[in-house]
Amino acid sequence: MKKSLFLKITLILLLVFNSLKSQKNNLEYQNDNLIQNLGIGLVQFTNTAEKIKLYSDNTFTQTKNIKIGSSFIPILNKPDYGILFFVCVEKKTNYYKLAISKNDFAYIKPSQNFLYYTWESFLKDQVSGIKSKNIKSNSPRATINGKLLNTATWKNDDEIEIIKIQDNWIQIRNISQNRLFWIQWRDEKELKVYLNLLI
Repeated sequence: MKKSLFLKITLILLLVFNSLKSQKNNLEYQNDNLIQNLGIGLVQFTNTAEKIKLYSDNTFTQTKNIKIGSSFIPILNKPDYGILFFVCVEKKTNYYKLAISKNDFAYIKPSQNFLYYTWESFLKDQVSGIKSKNIKSNSPRATINGKLLNTATWKNDDEIEIIKIQDNWIQIRNISQNRLFWIQWRDEKELKVYLNLLI
């Protein structure tokens, strides 16, 4: 009986472990929750089919042999649409330092295959839609920390324009509803909104 119970417990633990392991490799479109670092901006890999050469430090003497997945996590991931963005925590003329997972970093050499964006330029020039991750705690407001707006008639595909970024807040014009509003777009480690780059 003890042996049978031991085998059952072992089997359950193996199933749980395999389930957790497979979950680590399943990337979503937006993965800021897995990285826990928003850095200073983003680096876009424009040639999503090309192999990416990562280095352990900014002297480029040792490569990191990892693939996109559990240990190399893009913040925005839709390579079939040319969307492959990584958090940049440091930008120098000869390297970008990327947050590739929680508490892990890698370096790449700048090239024509990489585009760097500050968060402000990325939000203003690349984002076509924004949706709060939690509408109850992060609703659109008339002003920063101001009155909540009634969004009952708003639709997910309403056309928007990003007007201004002020610290952790972003001002947006809902063109479809002819309404200007503010929403918190980030905290210290994660985005508080979903970013849509697809039109």
